[in-house]
Amino acid sequence: MTHPNNFAIYYAGDAYSTANKIMGRQSAGKAFMRGMARTWPEATLQGVGPGRQNAQTMFNQLRQDGFSGKLQWINIPDWHNLAASSGCLYYPSPTAKEIAFSRNAYNPAAFSIMGVTFTLSSAGAMDQVADLVLPPFKPWDALICISQAALDLVQQMHDEMKTWWANQTGATRFNTPQLPVIPLGVNCPAYTPKAEQRVQARQVLACNDNEVVFLFAGRLSFHAKANPAPVYQALEQVAQRTATPIVCIEAGVFPNDSIRNSFLAAQKTLAPSVRFIWINGNDETRYRQAWQGADVFVSLSDNIQETFGLTPVEAMAAGLPVVVSDWNGYKDTVRDGIDGFRIPTILPPAGMGNDLAQYHGLEMDTYDLYIGRTSLATVIDPVSLTAALTQLATQPALRTAMGAAGLARTQAMFDWPIILQRYAQLAEELGKIRTNAKTQSMMTIEPWVTRSDPFSRFAHFPSQTVQGNWIVTPQADAQIRLRDLLQLAMANYAFHPTLLAQEGPQILLTILGQQTQTVQKLLIAAGLNNPMGMRTLMWLWKFNLLQITPPKQAL
Repeated sequence: MTHPNNFAIYYAGDAYSTANKIMGRQSAGKAFMRGMARTWPEATLQGVGPGRQNAQTMFNQLRQDGFSGKLQWINIPDWHNLAASSGCLYYPSPTAKEIAFSRNAYNPAAFSIMGVTFTLSSAGAMDQVADLVLPPFKPWDALICISQAALDLVQQMHDEMKTWWANQTGATRFNTPQLPVIPLGVNCPAYTPKAEQRVQARQVLACNDNEVVFLFAGRLSFHAKANPAPVYQALEQVAQRTATPIVCIEAGVFPNDSIRNSFLAAQKTLAPSVRFIWINGNDETRYRQAWQGADVFVSLSDNIQETFGLTPVEAMAAGLPVVVSDWNGYKDTVRDGIDGFRIPTILPPAGMGNDLAQYHGLEMDTYDLYIGRTSLATVIDPVSLTAALTQLATQPALRTAMGAAGLARTQAMFDWPIILQRYAQLAEELGKIRTNAKTQSMMTIEPWVTRSDPFSRFAHFPSQTVQGNWIVTPQADAQIRLRDLLQLAMANYAFHPTLLAQEGPQILLTILGQQTQTVQKLLIAAGLNNPMGMRTLMWLWKFNLLQITPPKQAL
Protein backbone atom coordinates (compact mmCIF):
# COMPACT_ATOMS: atom_id res chain seq x y z
CA MET A 1 0.00 0.00 0.00
CA THR A 2 1.53 3.32 -1.04
CA HIS A 3 -0.51 5.28 1.48
CA PRO A 4 -1.06 3.98 5.02
CA ASN A 5 -4.24 4.68 6.93
CA ASN A 6 -3.77 8.34 7.86
CA PHE A 7 -7.27 9.49 8.77
CA ALA A 8 -9.51 8.97 11.78
CA ILE A 9 -13.13 7.86 11.39
CA TYR A 10 -15.99 9.75 13.00
CA TYR A 11 -18.11 6.85 14.16
CA ALA A 12 -21.85 6.91 14.72
CA GLY A 13 -23.53 3.52 14.43
CA ASP A 14 -26.41 4.72 12.26
CA ALA A 15 -23.98 5.68 9.50
CA TYR A 16 -22.33 2.24 9.32
CA SER A 17 -25.17 -0.19 10.02
CA THR A 18 -28.31 -1.37 8.23
CA ALA A 19 -29.82 -2.86 11.39
CA ASN A 20 -32.40 -0.10 11.79
CA LYS A 21 -32.56 1.36 8.28
CA ILE A 22 -31.60 0.00 4.85
CA MET A 23 -30.72 3.09 2.84
CA GLY A 24 -27.89 3.88 0.43
CA ARG A 25 -25.92 5.83 3.04
CA GLN A 26 -26.13 3.03 5.61
CA SER A 27 -25.31 0.31 3.06
CA ALA A 28 -22.30 2.28 1.83
CA GLY A 29 -21.16 2.91 5.40
CA LYS A 30 -21.39 -0.76 6.29
CA ALA A 31 -19.35 -1.65 3.20
CA PHE A 32 -16.86 1.11 4.08
CA MET A 33 -16.14 -0.53 7.45
CA ARG A 34 -15.63 -3.91 5.77
CA GLY A 35 -13.28 -2.22 3.36
CA MET A 36 -11.28 -0.72 6.22
CA ALA A 37 -10.92 -4.17 7.79
CA ARG A 38 -9.79 -5.64 4.46
CA THR A 39 -7.39 -2.84 3.57
CA TRP A 40 -5.65 -2.48 6.95
CA PRO A 41 -6.45 -5.76 8.77
CA GLU A 42 -3.66 -5.51 11.36
CA ALA A 43 -3.19 -1.75 11.64
CA THR A 44 -4.05 0.62 14.46
CA LEU A 45 -7.17 2.40 13.31
CA GLN A 46 -8.48 5.60 14.86
CA GLY A 47 -12.08 6.24 15.84
CA VAL A 48 -13.58 9.54 16.95
CA GLY A 49 -16.94 10.16 18.54
CA PRO A 50 -18.99 10.86 21.65
CA GLY A 51 -18.59 8.22 24.36
CA ARG A 52 -16.97 4.85 24.84
CA GLN A 53 -20.07 2.95 23.83
CA ASN A 54 -19.48 4.02 20.24
CA ALA A 55 -15.88 2.88 20.57
CA GLN A 56 -16.96 -0.61 21.59
CA THR A 57 -19.54 -0.79 18.82
CA MET A 58 -16.97 0.24 16.22
CA PHE A 59 -14.43 -2.26 17.50
CA ASN A 60 -16.98 -5.09 17.47
CA GLN A 61 -18.03 -4.24 13.92
CA LEU A 62 -14.42 -4.26 12.70
CA ARG A 63 -13.80 -7.58 14.43
CA GLN A 64 -16.82 -9.14 12.73
CA ASP A 65 -15.37 -7.99 9.42
CA GLY A 66 -12.06 -9.76 10.04
CA PHE A 67 -10.04 -6.96 11.62
CA SER A 68 -7.31 -8.15 14.03
CA GLY A 69 -5.54 -4.84 14.72
CA LYS A 70 -6.11 -2.20 17.40
CA LEU A 71 -8.54 0.69 17.71
CA GLN A 72 -7.37 4.00 19.12
CA TRP A 73 -10.42 5.94 20.29
CA ILE A 74 -10.65 9.72 20.73
CA ASN A 75 -13.62 11.20 22.55
CA ILE A 76 -14.76 14.50 21.06
CA PRO A 77 -13.76 17.26 21.59
CA ASP A 78 -10.29 15.97 22.45
CA TRP A 79 -8.85 17.57 19.32
CA HIS A 80 -5.30 17.60 20.71
CA ASN A 81 -4.93 13.83 20.32
CA LEU A 82 -6.49 13.90 16.84
CA ALA A 83 -4.12 16.66 15.75
CA ALA A 84 -1.15 14.78 17.16
CA SER A 85 -2.05 11.54 15.40
CA SER A 86 -3.73 11.40 11.98
CA GLY A 87 -4.44 15.09 11.42
CA CYS A 88 -7.51 14.30 9.32
CA LEU A 89 -11.07 13.29 10.23
CA TYR A 90 -13.39 11.35 7.92
CA TYR A 91 -17.03 12.33 8.49
CA PRO A 92 -19.68 10.00 6.92
CA SER A 93 -21.80 12.77 5.35
CA PRO A 94 -21.39 16.45 4.46
CA THR A 95 -19.50 17.68 7.51
CA ALA A 96 -21.49 19.02 10.45
CA LYS A 97 -20.73 22.66 11.20
CA GLU A 98 -20.46 21.87 14.89
CA ILE A 99 -17.32 19.79 14.33
CA ALA A 100 -15.58 22.61 12.45
CA PHE A 101 -16.68 25.24 14.98
CA SER A 102 -15.33 23.13 17.81
CA ARG A 103 -12.06 22.51 15.98
CA ASN A 104 -11.59 26.20 15.26
CA ALA A 105 -12.10 27.06 18.92
CA TYR A 106 -9.13 24.83 19.61
CA ASN A 107 -6.97 25.55 16.55
CA PRO A 108 -8.26 26.04 12.99
CA ALA A 109 -5.20 24.28 11.58
CA ALA A 110 -5.35 21.37 14.02
CA PHE A 111 -6.70 18.90 11.48
CA SER A 112 -8.62 18.62 8.23
CA ILE A 113 -12.16 17.34 7.86
CA MET A 114 -13.24 15.35 4.84
CA GLY A 115 -16.96 14.68 4.47
CA VAL A 116 -18.72 12.81 1.70
CA THR A 117 -21.86 13.39 -0.35
CA PHE A 118 -24.79 11.01 -0.45
CA THR A 119 -28.30 12.29 -1.15
CA LEU A 120 -28.17 15.97 -2.09
CA SER A 121 -31.85 16.69 -2.72
CA SER A 122 -33.04 16.91 0.89
CA ALA A 123 -33.32 20.23 2.68
CA GLY A 124 -30.75 19.22 5.28
CA ALA A 125 -28.19 18.04 2.75
CA MET A 126 -28.54 21.17 0.62
CA ASP A 127 -28.13 23.36 3.67
CA GLN A 128 -24.98 21.47 4.63
CA VAL A 129 -23.53 21.79 1.14
CA ALA A 130 -24.40 25.50 0.95
CA ASP A 131 -22.71 26.13 4.31
CA LEU A 132 -19.36 24.85 3.05
CA VAL A 133 -18.54 28.18 1.42
CA LEU A 134 -18.90 29.94 4.79
CA PRO A 135 -17.01 29.79 8.05
CA PRO A 136 -16.27 27.64 10.00
CA PHE A 137 -14.90 25.53 7.13
CA LYS A 138 -11.39 26.02 5.75
CA PRO A 139 -9.56 25.42 2.45
CA TRP A 140 -7.89 22.36 4.00
CA ASP A 141 -11.29 20.73 4.46
CA ALA A 142 -12.88 18.63 1.72
CA LEU A 143 -16.21 17.32 0.55
CA ILE A 144 -15.73 14.05 -1.33
CA CYS A 145 -18.17 14.01 -4.24
CA ILE A 146 -19.12 10.44 -5.08
CA SER A 147 -19.92 11.24 -8.72
CA GLN A 148 -19.35 13.90 -11.34
CA ALA A 149 -23.05 14.76 -11.09
CA ALA A 150 -22.64 15.39 -7.36
CA LEU A 151 -19.62 17.61 -8.03
CA ASP A 152 -21.49 19.61 -10.67
CA LEU A 153 -24.40 20.18 -8.29
CA VAL A 154 -22.13 21.22 -5.40
CA GLN A 155 -20.12 23.62 -7.56
CA GLN A 156 -23.28 25.13 -9.02
CA MET A 157 -24.75 25.74 -5.60
CA HIS A 158 -21.49 27.20 -4.28
CA ASP A 159 -21.29 29.63 -7.20
CA GLU A 160 -24.88 30.76 -6.63
CA MET A 161 -24.34 31.18 -2.90
CA LYS A 162 -21.21 33.26 -3.41
CA THR A 163 -23.02 35.52 -5.88
CA TRP A 164 -25.92 36.02 -3.48
CA TRP A 165 -23.66 36.98 -0.59
CA ALA A 166 -21.67 39.32 -2.80
CA ASN A 167 -24.85 41.06 -4.00
CA GLN A 168 -26.44 41.24 -0.58
CA THR A 169 -23.47 42.12 1.61
CA GLY A 170 -20.57 42.97 -0.69
CA ALA A 171 -18.69 39.93 0.57
CA THR A 172 -15.57 39.10 -1.43
CA ARG A 173 -13.87 36.32 0.52
CA PHE A 174 -15.29 32.84 0.62
CA ASN A 175 -14.20 29.41 1.72
CA THR A 176 -12.83 27.11 -0.98
CA PRO A 177 -13.04 23.52 0.29
CA GLN A 178 -11.49 20.80 -1.81
CA LEU A 179 -14.03 18.90 -3.94
CA PRO A 180 -12.43 15.67 -5.17
CA VAL A 181 -14.49 13.08 -7.04
CA ILE A 182 -14.00 9.66 -5.46
CA PRO A 183 -16.68 7.02 -6.03
CA LEU A 184 -18.10 4.69 -3.45
CA GLY A 185 -16.53 1.27 -3.28
CA VAL A 186 -17.71 -2.32 -3.14
CA ASN A 187 -16.12 -5.33 -1.51
CA CYS A 188 -15.61 -7.26 -4.72
CA PRO A 189 -14.72 -10.68 -3.23
CA ALA A 190 -18.15 -10.83 -1.58
CA TYR A 191 -19.83 -10.67 -5.01
CA THR A 192 -17.48 -12.84 -7.09
CA PRO A 193 -19.70 -15.16 -9.17
CA LYS A 194 -19.30 -18.93 -8.74
CA ALA A 195 -20.87 -21.43 -11.13
CA GLU A 196 -21.92 -23.90 -8.43
CA GLN A 197 -23.64 -21.17 -6.42
CA ARG A 198 -25.56 -20.06 -9.49
CA VAL A 199 -26.86 -23.58 -10.10
CA GLN A 200 -27.97 -23.92 -6.49
CA ALA A 201 -29.58 -20.46 -6.47
CA ARG A 202 -31.58 -21.18 -9.63
CA GLN A 203 -32.87 -24.38 -8.05
CA VAL A 204 -33.93 -22.60 -4.85
CA LEU A 205 -35.60 -19.84 -6.86
CA ALA A 206 -37.31 -22.46 -9.07
CA CYS A 207 -35.95 -20.78 -12.21
CA ASN A 208 -35.64 -23.00 -15.26
CA ASP A 209 -32.67 -22.82 -17.63
CA ASN A 210 -34.82 -21.31 -20.39
CA GLU A 211 -36.07 -18.47 -18.17
CA VAL A 212 -34.25 -15.13 -18.27
CA VAL A 213 -34.11 -13.60 -14.81
CA PHE A 214 -34.02 -9.82 -14.38
CA LEU A 215 -33.08 -8.54 -10.93
CA PHE A 216 -33.70 -5.29 -9.11
CA ALA A 217 -32.16 -5.01 -5.65
CA GLY A 218 -32.57 -2.04 -3.37
CA ARG A 219 -35.28 0.03 -1.78
CA LEU A 220 -38.70 -1.04 -3.03
CA SER A 221 -40.14 2.45 -3.10
CA PHE A 222 -41.68 3.88 -6.27
CA HIS A 223 -41.53 7.48 -5.05
CA ALA A 224 -38.09 7.54 -3.43
CA LYS A 225 -35.90 5.22 -5.52
CA ALA A 226 -37.19 4.05 -8.88
CA ASN A 227 -40.71 3.76 -10.25
CA PRO A 228 -40.86 0.17 -11.58
CA ALA A 229 -43.78 0.73 -13.95
CA PRO A 230 -41.55 1.41 -16.99
CA VAL A 231 -39.66 -1.84 -16.32
CA TYR A 232 -42.88 -3.79 -15.95
CA GLN A 233 -44.22 -2.42 -19.22
CA ALA A 234 -40.97 -3.10 -21.08
CA LEU A 235 -40.62 -6.65 -19.74
CA GLU A 236 -44.19 -7.38 -20.76
CA GLN A 237 -43.36 -6.31 -24.30
CA VAL A 238 -40.22 -8.47 -24.30
CA ALA A 239 -42.18 -11.49 -23.11
CA GLN A 240 -44.88 -11.05 -25.74
CA ARG A 241 -42.61 -10.19 -28.68
CA THR A 242 -39.92 -12.82 -28.12
CA ALA A 243 -41.84 -15.63 -26.42
CA THR A 244 -39.02 -15.70 -23.87
CA PRO A 245 -40.03 -16.78 -20.35
CA ILE A 246 -39.28 -13.72 -18.22
CA VAL A 247 -38.77 -13.68 -14.46
CA CYS A 248 -38.40 -10.45 -12.49
CA ILE A 249 -36.90 -10.65 -9.01
CA GLU A 250 -37.34 -7.68 -6.69
CA ALA A 251 -34.99 -8.03 -3.74
CA GLY A 252 -35.41 -5.53 -0.96
CA VAL A 253 -37.70 -4.24 1.75
CA PHE A 254 -41.04 -2.50 1.27
CA PRO A 255 -41.47 0.54 3.53
CA ASN A 256 -45.05 -0.51 4.31
CA ASP A 257 -47.88 -2.79 3.19
CA SER A 258 -49.53 -0.03 1.17
CA ILE A 259 -46.49 0.35 -1.08
CA ARG A 260 -46.12 -3.42 -1.37
CA ASN A 261 -49.74 -3.72 -2.49
CA SER A 262 -49.11 -0.98 -5.05
CA PHE A 263 -46.26 -3.02 -6.52
CA LEU A 264 -48.41 -6.15 -6.67
CA ALA A 265 -51.28 -4.29 -8.36
CA ALA A 266 -48.94 -2.78 -10.95
CA GLN A 267 -47.36 -6.16 -11.71
CA LYS A 268 -50.76 -7.72 -12.34
CA THR A 269 -51.94 -4.83 -14.52
CA LEU A 270 -48.79 -3.95 -16.46
CA ALA A 271 -46.92 -7.26 -16.78
CA PRO A 272 -49.29 -10.24 -16.62
CA SER A 273 -46.91 -12.36 -18.73
CA VAL A 274 -43.95 -11.88 -16.35
CA ARG A 275 -43.33 -14.12 -13.33
CA PHE A 276 -42.43 -12.04 -10.27
CA ILE A 277 -40.46 -13.15 -7.23
CA TRP A 278 -40.02 -11.03 -4.11
CA ILE A 279 -36.96 -11.62 -1.93
CA ASN A 280 -36.88 -10.09 1.55
CA GLY A 281 -33.81 -7.85 1.71
CA ASN A 282 -33.42 -8.69 5.40
CA ASP A 283 -32.90 -12.38 4.60
CA GLU A 284 -29.18 -12.36 3.73
CA THR A 285 -29.14 -15.94 2.41
CA ARG A 286 -32.09 -15.49 0.09
CA TYR A 287 -30.90 -12.01 -0.90
CA ARG A 288 -27.54 -13.42 -1.98
CA GLN A 289 -29.27 -16.20 -3.92
CA ALA A 290 -31.23 -13.59 -5.86
CA TRP A 291 -27.95 -12.08 -7.06
CA GLN A 292 -26.43 -15.47 -7.83
CA GLY A 293 -29.42 -16.69 -9.81
CA ALA A 294 -30.02 -13.57 -11.93
CA ASP A 295 -29.10 -13.05 -15.58
CA VAL A 296 -29.47 -9.26 -15.82
CA PHE A 297 -29.52 -6.46 -13.26
CA VAL A 298 -31.89 -3.51 -13.80
CA SER A 299 -31.92 -0.22 -11.87
CA LEU A 300 -33.80 2.63 -13.51
CA SER A 301 -33.46 5.37 -10.94
CA ASP A 302 -35.64 8.38 -11.76
CA ASN A 303 -35.18 10.12 -8.44
CA ILE A 304 -33.17 13.22 -7.55
CA GLN A 305 -32.20 11.50 -4.28
CA GLU A 306 -29.80 9.30 -6.21
CA THR A 307 -26.26 10.66 -6.64
CA PHE A 308 -24.20 7.50 -7.18
CA GLY A 309 -26.09 4.23 -7.30
CA LEU A 310 -24.27 1.48 -5.44
CA THR A 311 -26.23 -1.59 -6.54
CA PRO A 312 -25.24 -1.42 -10.25
CA VAL A 313 -21.58 -1.52 -9.21
CA GLU A 314 -22.33 -4.45 -6.92
CA ALA A 315 -24.08 -6.13 -9.87
CA MET A 316 -21.01 -5.65 -12.05
CA ALA A 317 -18.90 -7.14 -9.26
CA ALA A 318 -21.26 -10.13 -9.42
CA GLY A 319 -20.60 -10.50 -13.16
CA LEU A 320 -24.06 -9.35 -14.25
CA PRO A 321 -24.80 -7.12 -17.23
CA VAL A 322 -26.63 -4.02 -16.06
CA VAL A 323 -29.41 -1.86 -17.46
CA VAL A 324 -29.56 1.53 -15.76
CA SER A 325 -31.04 4.94 -16.38
CA ASP A 326 -28.65 7.50 -17.83
CA TRP A 327 -28.85 9.38 -14.56
CA ASN A 328 -26.29 11.17 -12.36
CA GLY A 329 -23.79 8.72 -10.82
CA TYR A 330 -24.78 5.87 -13.12
CA LYS A 331 -23.09 7.82 -15.90
CA ASP A 332 -19.74 7.40 -14.12
CA THR A 333 -19.94 3.69 -13.43
CA VAL A 334 -21.72 1.93 -16.30
CA ARG A 335 -20.26 2.14 -19.79
CA ASP A 336 -23.11 2.11 -22.29
CA GLY A 337 -22.78 -0.83 -24.67
CA ILE A 338 -19.88 -2.35 -22.71
CA ASP A 339 -20.98 -3.21 -19.17
CA GLY A 340 -24.65 -2.94 -20.08
CA PHE A 341 -26.97 -0.20 -21.28
CA ARG A 342 -27.73 3.31 -20.02
CA ILE A 343 -31.27 4.26 -20.96
CA PRO A 344 -31.82 7.93 -21.91
CA THR A 345 -33.65 10.09 -19.36
CA ILE A 346 -35.50 13.36 -19.93
CA LEU A 347 -36.55 16.16 -17.56
CA PRO A 348 -38.89 19.08 -18.17
CA PRO A 349 -37.18 22.43 -18.90
CA ALA A 350 -35.78 24.54 -16.07
CA GLY A 351 -38.50 26.63 -14.45
CA MET A 352 -41.12 23.91 -14.48
CA GLY A 353 -40.67 23.01 -10.81
CA ASN A 354 -40.42 26.23 -8.83
CA ASP A 355 -43.82 25.57 -7.30
CA LEU A 356 -42.73 22.08 -6.24
CA ALA A 357 -39.71 23.56 -4.48
CA GLN A 358 -41.82 26.28 -2.84
CA TYR A 359 -44.39 23.80 -1.53
CA HIS A 360 -41.58 21.74 -0.03
CA GLY A 361 -39.64 24.74 1.25
CA LEU A 362 -42.70 26.09 3.02
CA GLU A 363 -43.37 22.62 4.46
CA MET A 364 -46.72 22.41 2.68
CA ASP A 365 -45.43 19.20 1.09
CA THR A 366 -43.43 16.43 2.70
CA TYR A 367 -40.03 15.54 1.30
CA ASP A 368 -41.53 12.30 -0.04
CA LEU A 369 -44.10 14.22 -2.07
CA TYR A 370 -41.45 16.66 -3.32
CA ILE A 371 -39.17 13.96 -4.69
CA GLY A 372 -42.14 11.87 -5.80
CA ARG A 373 -43.69 14.66 -7.88
CA THR A 374 -40.31 15.35 -9.42
CA SER A 375 -39.93 11.66 -10.22
CA LEU A 376 -43.29 11.49 -12.00
CA ALA A 377 -42.08 14.11 -14.49
CA THR A 378 -38.82 12.23 -15.12
CA VAL A 379 -38.99 10.00 -18.17
CA ILE A 380 -36.99 6.83 -18.80
CA ASP A 381 -37.24 6.48 -22.59
CA PRO A 382 -39.62 3.52 -23.12
CA VAL A 383 -38.42 2.66 -26.63
CA SER A 384 -34.74 2.48 -25.69
CA LEU A 385 -35.57 0.50 -22.56
CA THR A 386 -37.54 -2.15 -24.42
CA ALA A 387 -34.78 -2.48 -27.02
CA ALA A 388 -32.08 -2.95 -24.37
CA LEU A 389 -34.06 -5.53 -22.40
CA THR A 390 -34.89 -7.40 -25.60
CA GLN A 391 -31.23 -7.65 -26.58
CA LEU A 392 -30.21 -9.01 -23.20
CA ALA A 393 -33.18 -11.37 -23.00
CA THR A 394 -32.42 -12.95 -26.35
CA GLN A 395 -28.62 -12.86 -26.57
CA PRO A 396 -26.86 -15.02 -23.93
CA ALA A 397 -23.45 -14.25 -25.42
CA LEU A 398 -24.04 -10.53 -25.00
CA ARG A 399 -25.00 -11.06 -21.37
CA THR A 400 -21.79 -13.00 -20.79
CA ALA A 401 -19.57 -10.43 -22.50
CA MET A 402 -21.11 -7.45 -20.71
CA GLY A 403 -21.00 -9.24 -17.37
CA ALA A 404 -17.31 -10.03 -17.81
CA ALA A 405 -16.52 -6.43 -18.79
CA GLY A 406 -18.32 -5.05 -15.76
CA LEU A 407 -16.61 -7.51 -13.43
CA ALA A 408 -13.14 -6.51 -14.67
CA ARG A 409 -13.99 -2.80 -14.42
CA THR A 410 -15.26 -3.10 -10.86
CA GLN A 411 -12.26 -5.07 -9.64
CA ALA A 412 -9.90 -2.51 -11.18
CA MET A 413 -11.69 0.69 -10.14
CA PHE A 414 -14.25 0.22 -7.38
CA ASP A 415 -12.89 -2.34 -4.91
CA TRP A 416 -12.79 -0.75 -1.45
CA PRO A 417 -9.00 -1.10 -0.93
CA ILE A 418 -8.51 0.93 -4.12
CA ILE A 419 -10.99 3.59 -3.01
CA LEU A 420 -9.55 3.80 0.50
CA GLN A 421 -6.08 4.40 -0.92
CA ARG A 422 -7.56 7.44 -2.63
CA TYR A 423 -9.00 8.57 0.70
CA ALA A 424 -5.58 8.23 2.30
CA GLN A 425 -3.97 10.16 -0.55
CA LEU A 426 -6.57 12.93 -0.13
CA ALA A 427 -5.81 13.11 3.61
CA GLU A 428 -2.14 13.55 2.76
CA GLU A 429 -2.88 16.33 0.26
CA LEU A 430 -5.14 18.14 2.75
CA GLY A 431 -2.31 18.00 5.29
CA LYS A 432 0.00 19.75 2.86
CA ILE A 433 -2.58 22.48 2.20
CA ARG A 434 -3.12 22.91 5.92
CA THR A 435 0.60 23.17 6.60
CA ASN A 436 1.22 25.73 3.89
CA ALA A 437 -1.95 27.82 4.26
CA LYS A 438 -2.27 31.14 6.02
CA THR A 439 -5.29 31.75 8.24
CA GLN A 440 -7.95 33.61 6.27
CA SER A 441 -11.48 34.90 6.84
CA MET A 442 -14.04 33.50 4.37
CA MET A 443 -17.82 33.52 3.74
CA THR A 444 -20.86 32.63 1.33
CA ILE A 445 -24.85 31.85 0.36
CA GLU A 446 -28.14 32.78 -1.86
CA PRO A 447 -31.98 33.20 -1.65
CA TRP A 448 -33.74 29.85 -1.54
CA VAL A 449 -30.85 28.24 -3.40
CA THR A 450 -31.46 25.06 -1.44
CA ARG A 451 -35.13 25.00 -2.39
CA SER A 452 -34.89 25.82 -6.08
CA ASP A 453 -36.74 24.27 -9.01
CA PRO A 454 -35.68 20.58 -9.19
CA PHE A 455 -35.77 20.63 -12.99
CA SER A 456 -33.26 23.45 -12.98
CA ARG A 457 -31.13 22.17 -10.12
CA PHE A 458 -30.92 18.69 -11.58
CA ALA A 459 -30.97 19.66 -15.26
CA HIS A 460 -27.59 17.98 -15.78
CA PHE A 461 -28.83 14.60 -14.51
CA PRO A 462 -30.78 13.45 -17.60
CA SER A 463 -29.74 12.74 -21.18
CA GLN A 464 -31.96 15.49 -22.62
CA THR A 465 -34.49 18.19 -21.72
CA VAL A 466 -37.77 18.32 -23.63
CA GLN A 467 -38.44 21.46 -25.72
CA GLY A 468 -41.63 23.14 -26.93
CA ASN A 469 -41.05 22.18 -30.58
CA TRP A 470 -40.74 18.45 -29.85
CA ILE A 471 -43.35 16.27 -31.54
CA VAL A 472 -46.04 14.48 -29.50
CA THR A 473 -47.41 11.23 -30.96
CA PRO A 474 -50.20 9.26 -29.19
CA GLN A 475 -50.04 5.51 -28.67
CA ALA A 476 -52.93 3.66 -30.29
CA ASP A 477 -54.24 2.15 -27.05
CA ALA A 478 -53.52 5.14 -24.83
CA GLN A 479 -57.12 5.86 -23.80
CA ILE A 480 -57.67 2.25 -22.73
CA ARG A 481 -54.47 1.94 -20.74
CA LEU A 482 -54.96 5.35 -19.13
CA ARG A 483 -57.94 4.05 -17.16
CA ASP A 484 -55.83 1.28 -15.65
CA LEU A 485 -52.92 3.55 -14.84
CA LEU A 486 -55.12 6.10 -13.10
CA GLN A 487 -56.10 3.37 -10.61
CA LEU A 488 -52.51 2.54 -9.65
CA ALA A 489 -51.15 4.21 -6.53
CA MET A 490 -47.63 4.34 -7.95
CA ALA A 491 -48.97 6.40 -10.84
CA ASN A 492 -51.59 8.61 -9.18
CA TYR A 493 -50.16 9.16 -5.69
CA ALA A 494 -48.96 12.71 -6.37
CA PHE A 495 -52.03 14.14 -8.11
CA HIS A 496 -52.83 17.60 -6.80
CA PRO A 497 -55.18 20.38 -7.96
CA THR A 498 -52.35 22.78 -8.84
CA LEU A 499 -49.28 20.55 -9.06
CA LEU A 500 -50.39 17.50 -11.04
CA ALA A 501 -54.11 17.40 -11.74
CA GLN A 502 -55.88 14.04 -12.12
CA GLU A 503 -57.99 15.27 -15.05
CA GLY A 504 -54.92 16.59 -16.91
CA PRO A 505 -53.93 13.31 -18.67
CA GLN A 506 -57.42 12.82 -20.08
CA ILE A 507 -57.61 16.44 -21.27
CA LEU A 508 -54.29 16.18 -23.10
CA LEU A 509 -55.11 12.83 -24.72
CA THR A 510 -58.51 14.12 -25.84
CA ILE A 511 -57.02 17.27 -27.40
CA LEU A 512 -54.23 15.23 -29.00
CA GLY A 513 -56.64 12.70 -30.50
CA GLN A 514 -54.91 10.61 -33.16
CA GLN A 515 -52.84 13.48 -34.53
CA THR A 516 -49.28 14.60 -33.85
CA GLN A 517 -48.64 18.04 -32.41
CA THR A 518 -45.78 19.95 -30.91
CA VAL A 519 -45.50 20.12 -27.15
CA GLN A 520 -46.21 23.84 -27.05
CA LYS A 521 -49.22 23.74 -29.38
CA LEU A 522 -50.76 20.82 -27.50
CA LEU A 523 -50.40 22.50 -24.11
CA ILE A 524 -51.85 25.76 -25.46
CA ALA A 525 -54.78 23.95 -27.06
CA ALA A 526 -55.49 22.11 -23.81
CA GLY A 527 -55.32 25.29 -21.74
CA LEU A 528 -52.40 23.76 -19.83
CA ASN A 529 -49.49 25.82 -21.10
CA ASN A 530 -48.00 26.00 -17.62
CA PRO A 531 -45.70 23.93 -15.37
CA MET A 532 -48.55 21.63 -14.31
CA GLY A 533 -49.42 20.95 -17.94
CA MET A 534 -45.81 20.17 -18.83
CA ARG A 535 -45.48 17.77 -15.89
CA THR A 536 -48.77 16.11 -16.86
CA LEU A 537 -47.49 15.64 -20.40
CA MET A 538 -44.31 14.06 -19.04
CA TRP A 539 -46.49 11.81 -16.86
CA LEU A 540 -48.21 10.49 -19.98
CA TRP A 541 -44.86 9.87 -21.63
CA LYS A 542 -43.42 8.28 -18.50
CA PHE A 543 -46.09 5.59 -18.63
CA ASN A 544 -45.75 5.18 -22.42
CA LEU A 545 -49.17 6.54 -23.35
CA LEU A 546 -47.55 8.80 -25.92
CA GLN A 547 -44.13 9.39 -27.44
CA ILE A 548 -42.28 12.72 -27.61
CA THR A 549 -39.36 13.14 -30.00
CA PRO A 550 -37.19 16.01 -31.24
CA PRO A 551 -38.33 17.24 -34.68
CA LYS A 552 -35.52 15.57 -36.57
CA GLN A 553 -36.38 12.20 -34.97
CA ALA A 554 -40.09 12.40 -35.72
CA LEU A 555 -41.46 9.82 -38.13
